[in-house]
Amino acid sequence: MDNSMEFKLEERSQGDVVVLDVRGNLDTQSAPTLKVRLDSLVNFGHQKIVLNLSDVGFIDSTGVGSLIYAQKIINPIKGGLRIIGITPRNLNVFSVMNLTDVFSIMKTEEAAVGSFHSDDSTVH
Repeated sequence: MDNSMEFKLEERSQGDVVVLDVRGNLDTQSAPTLKVRLDSLVNFGHQKIVLNLSDVGFIDSTGVGSLIYAQKIINPIKGGLRIIGITPRNLNVFSVMNLTDVFSIMKTEEAAVGSFHSDDSTVH
């Protein structure tokens, strides 16, 4: 992935679930933008959020911190956070930091959206 790729967030809805497509690197420069968007979603009552990281080339510790932040602000009784599209390289970052069990990392968007209405399997 091109490290100079512009960071971009695109939001779509799947019923009562918001899918946020994240593009670019999730790092010190972009993590605050993601946190602001997540705050906005939660403040507008969205509690079921899927983060699609398939177009994220690199995640650093600040980027992971923004995901932990999201996990904390979303009410797990009303919804939750699901992560999809994580590359093997970025999954390794989660593994090294012992975070694969902290997040619901799903195989597909369909599984992630469906998991809000039933218990589907995660990647790990």
